[in-house]
Amino acid sequence: MKYGVLILLLLCSLSFSEVDQPSYRIVFGARISTGANSSVVSFVAMKYSNDGVLRAKRVYASKDEFIKVLSGYWPSPFNPGKIDYFKQNKIVGGVFVNDTIRAEIGYCPALDSLWKLRFSDWPYNGKNEAGWSHGRMRPGLKQEEYLAKRYNIKQLDFDYIVDTCFWKLLYDVTDSTWIENYKFIQ
Repeated sequence: MKYGVLILLLLCSLSFSEVDQPSYRIVFGARISTGANSSVVSFVAMKYSNDGVLRAKRVYASKDEFIKVLSGYWPSPFNPGKIDYFKQNKIVGGVFVNDTIRAEIGYCPALDSLWKLRFSDWPYNGKNEAGWSHGRMRPGLKQEEYLAKRYNIKQLDFDYIVDTCFWKLLYDVTDSTWIENYKFIQ
């Protein structure tokens, strides 16, 4: 009887410890589409429970805020361990601290290039830069099919490229061979 009570207490404590420390998975992503704030790219962080249920989501309109969370520079519920995901995924990016002007500036050349997948030229006035798309405001049909298949999205206008596909995308848009191949998809 004494051992039965001990085993019962041990089992209860194990089940409570699992409840006290919920397991979850955090994913990051980007969507290349003009949004409400006229931003060409928007960013997202999502927290999923182990059973695949979305528990929290944050959309970032500011690339700078997103970079500060991804780099672990800012505390965030989406990066509580302040992990430098850029470093972990071998992507150039982070926060540059300029003491002269007292500014913390997020940088990531890959994020700066994402718009080029969708547009043939920068879509707004004030910047004269060419994109990689065959269409003026969206990729050519074959380019769009390629993006959908490679990054596991259904619709470029609505879907975020997330999780491992997001990191693959950031790697790809900094690879000159990949860029040239994307430009020539007919």
